[in-house]
Amino acid sequence: MLDRDLTPVSPTISTPVDQHVGRRIRGKRRALGLSEENLAAELGVEAVQIAAYERAAERVPSDHLLRLSQILDVPLSYFFPARPFATP
Repeated sequence: MLDRDLTPVSPTISTPVDQHVGRRIRGKRRALGLSEENLAAELGVEAVQIAAYERAAERVPSDHLLRLSQILDVPLSYFFPARPFATP
């Protein structure tokens, strides 16, 4: 399946936005001094899942992204780039 900008939509195919979201999760987690295990426990998942989100190996489901914004005390917009990525 493809979204509007023809980027593949799959939970296992990483896009530039997925990579950006993962970097933002990792950066904020580290800034707060949280381990992957601590964040995973708060989110109700295994630490390996947090690692997968941060590496953009798996797409973050919207309900997890909402919960992450609450746990990390950031608005949802924090996870997304200020400017859209250019499409190839």
